[in-house]
Amino acid sequence: MTVSNKSSAIELDFHIYAGAKALEHIRQHGLKSEDISMLLGASSGPKWLVLHGFDQYLLANLKNRQQPLDLLGTSAGAWRLACYAQQDSFAAHQRLTHAYVEQSYSKKPSGDEILASCRNMVNSMLGSDGAEEVLQHETSRLHLITTQCHGLAAKQHRFWQGLGFIIAALGNLISRKSLGLHFTRIVMHHPEQKPPLVCTQDLPSRYQTMEAGRVADTLLSTGCIPVLTKGVEDIAGKGLYQDGGITDYGFDLPFKPKQGFVLYPHFSHIPAPGWFDKSLKWRKPKQENYSHTILLVPKQKFVESLPYGKIPDRNDFVKLSDNERKDYWYEVVQRSQVFAKQLAQLQPQDWAAHAEPLPWG
Repeated sequence: MTVSNKSSAIELDFHIYAGAKALEHIRQHGLKSEDISMLLGASSGPKWLVLHGFDQYLLANLKNRQQPLDLLGTSAGAWRLACYAQQDSFAAHQRLTHAYVEQSYSKKPSGDEILASCRNMVNSMLGSDGAEEVLQHETSRLHLITTQCHGLAAKQHRFWQGLGFIIAALGNLISRKSLGLHFTRIVMHHPEQKPPLVCTQDLPSRYQTMEAGRVADTLLSTGCIPVLTKGVEDIAGKGLYQDGGITDYGFDLPFKPKQGFVLYPHFSHIPAPGWFDKSLKWRKPKQENYSHTILLVPKQKFVESLPYGKIPDRNDFVKLSDNERKDYWYEVVQRSQVFAKQLAQLQPQDWAAHAEPLPWG
């Protein structure tokens, strides 16, 4: 039986994009919360604030589920998803939001200053018991990707590390596989299971169990901004570990759960595979890797209605005063709550009326 895909009376401020298998399922059966078996959280910097409403809805609707839910993120996406794996997920998410918006720096912050601020955000989000809870949650399984750096990219000095990243960026223009000369993808996974992901041969990769007592450091490592922030050492063997977005900024990996589908709230219509691909318009994820994925993406009209006509980004630290930036970011958080309200209105069959094929070929 095919669900009717005639127009829904509900007008959405976000797109629902679905890969081939997910789109087929939605058009035949609609979509229910139990159809989702995995959540993705991308690297984003402050861009994640526009996804706040999606998180609020999902935190409410997934908290009492009985079946396991895999959570996989990089950088701020991993921080967001760590909230889902805590007993009071709403409180954790609010702590993260407040700490993130309220961060503040000197005019020329050092790598140590930025790292200390990032550590404060992670510690605030985890609270007193969060580090233990994310490894013991009954259904939510937190995984994240961090990056082990090699050669010049592993130097704890801005000049030499910057030079290493320039060399890596030039190689990436020719082929993403060249990143393997400088970086190793580290999939830090929940002690009870690995994520439904088979690391491909695109880059050197390895799995590592997330250790009790190192949860905060592991989360910190995946959010360490390359060059600007000092990395975290020795969390998965000897070496320097930094932003998981270096290898997997927006993901181009085969996420194919044995059952169910992947839900991916994202700020961009076309996720950039890696950190060096953000400005490379021709570098797009493989559609096959997204066959089981459903993306929720704010519509351009909504973005243009925000203050300054855009989604928050790191340039706001330079272009705006602290008070202007904080007011703007809190406003975006508030405005994004419309996504939660609209998702709450969608009945399972309504998804068929709004679901679209992936917006890239």
